[in-house]
Amino acid sequence: MYKFSLVKTIADNARTAVGHRYLHRENMKRMHKFRVWCETRPGEHLAVTGSSSELGAWSKPGIVLLDHTENRDVWEKCVELTEDPQLYRYCVVVLLHQGRKVVRRWENHLHPRRVTEEPTEDVFGKVDGVVSIQRGWLTEEILLQFKLKEAGLNIWKRKYAGHRLWIKITPVDQGVCDVPDLDESLDVTELRQQRVNYPIVETAELSKENAHLEVQKQFGVEYISKNGTFVLFEVQILNLNSMAFLVDIYSRPENSLEDDIPHHVGMSYIYSEALRETDGKVEATIMSMKYQPIGRLQMDYLCIKPVEGLECDFSTSKRTLWSNNWGGLDVGHRGLGNSYTSAQHCSNIRENTIASMKDAVLHGADMVEFDVQVSADLVPVIYHEYTLCVQSKTKQGNEIMLEIPVKDLTVNQLHDLKVHHPSEKSAGVKTFEKDDIDHQPFPSLETALTNLDMDCGFNIEIKFSQQLKDGRHEHKQMMEMNLFIDQVLKTAFKHGDERKIIFSSFAPDVCSMLVSKQNRYPVLLLTQGTSTKYDDYMDPRTWTVPAAVWFGKMVGLLGTSAMAEHVLKDNSLVEFVKAQDQVLFCWTDDQNDRETVQYLKSLGVHGIIYDRMDQNNSKQVKESVFLQERRRVISDSGCSSDSSPASSPLQSDNQL
Repeated sequence: MYKFSLVKTIADNARTAVGHRYLHRENMKRMHKFRVWCETRPGEHLAVTGSSSELGAWSKPGIVLLDHTENRDVWEKCVELTEDPQLYRYCVVVLLHQGRKVVRRWENHLHPRRVTEEPTEDVFGKVDGVVSIQRGWLTEEILLQFKLKEAGLNIWKRKYAGHRLWIKITPVDQGVCDVPDLDESLDVTELRQQRVNYPIVETAELSKENAHLEVQKQFGVEYISKNGTFVLFEVQILNLNSMAFLVDIYSRPENSLEDDIPHHVGMSYIYSEALRETDGKVEATIMSMKYQPIGRLQMDYLCIKPVEGLECDFSTSKRTLWSNNWGGLDVGHRGLGNSYTSAQHCSNIRENTIASMKDAVLHGADMVEFDVQVSADLVPVIYHEYTLCVQSKTKQGNEIMLEIPVKDLTVNQLHDLKVHHPSEKSAGVKTFEKDDIDHQPFPSLETALTNLDMDCGFNIEIKFSQQLKDGRHEHKQMMEMNLFIDQVLKTAFKHGDERKIIFSSFAPDVCSMLVSKQNRYPVLLLTQGTSTKYDDYMDPRTWTVPAAVWFGKMVGLLGTSAMAEHVLKDNSLVEFVKAQDQVLFCWTDDQNDRETVQYLKSLGVHGIIYDRMDQNNSKQVKESVFLQERRRVISDSGCSSDSSPASSPLQSDNQL
């Protein structure tokens, strides 16, 4: 495993210089006034966090709350500081009972603010003219999403035919207030008003105009049922078991004026008992104000839980970080490439192995892309399929291939059994020239993180089954989603060090979980776009590149990873994605050749995932861009070292 001795030397020298400079002030104390302008909503509070112990050492429990001034948008606090230099950021929190704090949003510029001798009035989220704000990550709260799609809301009553409809969801704490039964009372005005500050419901739609999450309006969000409709309701709560959700439906004639107030036509409840699984569907009958059933509501839901023991703080975030120098990255698909395809670009080294990845690095890969599954004993392993095959014999002595889910075997069983790829059931058993440990299937994610050159970035794809448009599921026997993703994140946080890591998934819900559970690594949504080669998923967020982009804005993704063939047919998509301040990767499928890779680079694609790095990489110097960038940083610093470091480059302040 590489040690970061040279980069560490640079950092140590800087710390030593700072220490000498401020040694004579070691015991000095001074007051500093933090003053910041920020628009807040009821219940929100400004706080400051920083590098010193007085400012909490970047930790969430140690944040310092600011005080309101006479100007309701200005907050300030005098804090006694003893350490130099002082770095700091602002965050917006909601204060709950028993001292609990929920971070709503925080400043995530690569370089934090620095305390100066003269106090200044800051503007929240704006540093040196650059605005960069990120939502908080989950620590003890649960994030619940309700997803309303086409035909999700049906009002049967003819009176409302052709009317415009609005839907509003209000969390109700059953532990504080009894939720009335519909046959007892429909006067629930107090329930709608009792949770002004928290929980906060936010809404967004899969459209250019309404993609950003915003606090739910007085009458909720307008619902228009059409192909591709997707409305998201998102709410953070501490205890799901004590919550119910009041659903109100409002209506207005189609020819009414925009300023006309919608009419309250019906309501319903969603109880926590209907939300026992991590994800699923909820259905409810809409009752009129006269106790009559007038419609039906059906929504999908997703319950995202925090990762226990995952250490995130305010010191830095790379979730939306992308350097201007990182363009046209060469990304090795499953290492050196797909080794079970019948196409000419088939790799002669077993895919998703340490050997395959090392060979890709040897031939100039900037990153390697690979797929992750989780074993029965909760070890993330690198493997593309949901199942594997083992050979056995029937009673008659005939050989048979048995297909077994990866999640049903421990990591030792995966390593000890003689396993086969599912394609070998029909195509026949495939043999590879080498069979040493680096060529073995199912290397653990930890092994890859600790054994591959640190200058090689990772694009880690989370494989998780989805429902297809025709109702079929890719794979039904899946591990619980929170448990699956938590194991991968824990391993990446523990062993990732300074390696460039990007997560990706075809499953939008997985992407939502990845960005909500942590603040270190960026996430891409994979999409085939409008290609007809593969069956469409049921989820409209996956149907087109624009849909993927709007979803990325909803939850804070770095960008999209699209099928190259789709982008080649409509290369205007490259500029479209860039215009939305997002990153675009492309993954090749049938068109795996040097000319295609070069053309995608000429279009300005940020990263190209392809097979056969040994054949299709046209670099003159076969080494990672991150290695070259780190060399420049070392050269500019004037430092030298006898060791051979392999850390990722220090990052420039380019954030999307």
